[in-house]
Amino acid sequence: MTSASAGPPAVPFVLAVGVTGHRAEVLPENSVPVLRERIRHVLQTIEDAGRALLAANGDCFASFAPRMQFVSPVADGADQIAAEVALELGWELQAILPFERAAYRASLANHGARERFDSLLDRADCRLELPGDPSYGLEAYVMTGRATVAHCDVLIAIWDGLPPRGRGGTGEVVQLALTRGTAILHVPLAPDDETRILWSGFDPTVLTVAEDAGVARALDRSHVEALLHGLLMPPPDNQEARFLKRFLSERVRRLRARIEYPLLLTAAGVRPFRARDLTTSHAEAQTRDEWRRYRAGCAEAHNISAPIDLLEDSYSWADRLATHFAQTYRSGHIFNFLLGGVAVCLGLGAFIAPHLKVEEAALELLITLAIILNAIIGTRQEWHRRWLDYRQLAERLRPMRSLKLLGIAAPDPPGTETNPVPKRWIDWYASGIWRAMGCPSGRIDKACAAQLGCAIATHEVEPQVGYHQRNALQIELLDQRLEQIGMVLFSITVLVTIATLVGLGLGSSFVSRYGNWFTLISAGFPALGTAVFGIRFQADFGGDALRSMATASTLERINTELRKEVSLSRAADLAEQAARIMLSDLDEWRLVNQQRDLSLG
Repeated sequence: MTSASAGPPAVPFVLAVGVTGHRAEVLPENSVPVLRERIRHVLQTIEDAGRALLAANGDCFASFAPRMQFVSPVADGADQIAAEVALELGWELQAILPFERAAYRASLANHGARERFDSLLDRADCRLELPGDPSYGLEAYVMTGRATVAHCDVLIAIWDGLPPRGRGGTGEVVQLALTRGTAILHVPLAPDDETRILWSGFDPTVLTVAEDAGVARALDRSHVEALLHGLLMPPPDNQEARFLKRFLSERVRRLRARIEYPLLLTAAGVRPFRARDLTTSHAEAQTRDEWRRYRAGCAEAHNISAPIDLLEDSYSWADRLATHFAQTYRSGHIFNFLLGGVAVCLGLGAFIAPHLKVEEAALELLITLAIILNAIIGTRQEWHRRWLDYRQLAERLRPMRSLKLLGIAAPDPPGTETNPVPKRWIDWYASGIWRAMGCPSGRIDKACAAQLGCAIATHEVEPQVGYHQRNALQIELLDQRLEQIGMVLFSITVLVTIATLVGLGLGSSFVSRYGNWFTLISAGFPALGTAVFGIRFQADFGGDALRSMATASTLERINTELRKEVSLSRAADLAEQAARIMLSDLDEWRLVNQQRDLSLG
């Protein structure tokens, strides 16, 4: 974790390239020297363009040395050739094996391929062994291709260009990569054919396949630069750049000065006011403990080295900032609505205490100025926007730990399905953190995959189910209590109005005796009741409760499925779907709330 004086972590500059290619027996005779040089040219072009991009835009990234990662299944043939070239150029090698090391080694073509395999694994920065069965190799190679695509931005495909001819082949991996928005550098087997870039971002109108000319470009420096700029750079929009800069300049806030929201919960009888509502220390301790339990129960318990330190740091910052601005923004709204009602009552108070007219007028003026100042500060400080942005970022980051741990899973690409370029700084930042983590290391056998599914259910999905259920119950209760308070205020108004009418009709003296009080109640209580209903409307507590319950119900089904004897592929599908559901809930929540800022207009 970063120190208290530091800000949120900047995104390191990492460029991850994977490879898929034909086995040695498919490669044309005497083609290895040519392929080696073509791969070297491709990698060198990517690296040169990447370093030039970083040199021109260093302020967008952390001040670490750039990292070039190469992801390879190190099978005999194209995979080993490409991995050797990458190591010669100084790239980090991340090896992904379809089954355990000894069995995979035995499946290689000959003694020379096995020696090269041993040499590559000895030099690899990480080694991930997947739970494939050598007797059913095709399914294992499907997982390997999926894992390779999950951990790279650009995929080198040493490929004959033909459609998939079966499961787990190079053609299928190419199709998977293209539909996920991963750029493909197609190195053809025929020496006279040109290397091409295939990327859906070149034709963002519709989702296309590799054979469509709309997604193809020549491999030259300008097209590589355009590709890397789209993948690695923050959105060019000036407003998004300002939002990102503001996030990176955020600092730790120890105290929570705006406590109107927890006080409202207490006044409504939802929960008691607590000392921890005044500081951030309790929430920070809870986050640290939750991540510690996750590490112990998921990664460490299954001997998998998951590089999630940066992820935890980034999430912790986004989470505590979102919590701070949520309370600040909600408190600001409560302040405005309730003080507006109080101001009306003070204005009517002149009828009851005419000798205090000056004091009441001065106090009413102060309240009015406080409301205006609160709205101006809240709008300029963007409490509302920062709350929504930081909460969305935190919930994009959190599921990545489980997706990373599973090895073959990945978050949905940024942007849209047809145009995988981040349009918002949140998407770019989350993608950069995912990229910077690289591959996990360790061995996942069949039993481990099932245990991982259960552990992720326990430490990732089930806590989210519980959170949404508790949140739904709390805010639904708050919504009901506010409705009851508002109805009581209006009911009292109705009763006082009826009493006044009856008294006037009967000529009773109590009307003149208590008339000023009746005026205060009949005019002031509706103002207070309207303020209470305004709080309900602006916060949409009822809608939030319904969305939370729906999300909890859907996640509960995934929680149940993960606890079965799942395969790694099944666990990855479920974890990806859980992340998708949580983000879908957040996207809907943001659409509902994004227009409800503190402005007085």
